Amino acid sequence: MEQIVNFPDPADYQYPDELRLPDGTLLMGRTPGESPLIMNRKKWRLYFTGEVIDENIPPVIRSTQNGVVYRLPNDSITISILGYVQENPGCTPEEVMGVILAWVQSEGVDLSNEDRMFGWAMYVYDTISLLAIYGLLRIEK
Repeated sequence: MEQIVNFPDPADYQYPDELRLPDGTLLMGRTPGESPLIMNRKKWRLYFTGEVIDENIPPVIRSTQNGVVYRLPNDSITISILGYVQENPGCTPEEVMGVILAWVQSEGVDLSNEDRMFGWAMYVYDTISLLAIYGLLRIEK
């Protein structure tokens, strides 16, 4: 039986000052202006790079980039991001952001406050970054 690694929960992850892909590509910097994932949200394309092993919640997915088998956290946003990218290969981070924020709002979260909306947006960008760093999403520039 394969070893299953727990994917980090984006809500509890101890984020460093910068998030980088294994090849050194900067995704998220100290500020939004220093964060290429945000600055290129309309240009960069996302692709799911996994094989679903177990669809139960939380799902278990093998990365086709690094072969590691991950148990996702029981986090609906992480699971929704992966599902959306899997169903819409080549989507942009901005598309994913729009879908997730619309869904969160439909669930009753008030995003009319700019700070609250910014907090949710950063959570989505950080989650996309973690998924890419751990080999479950591929980003094409």
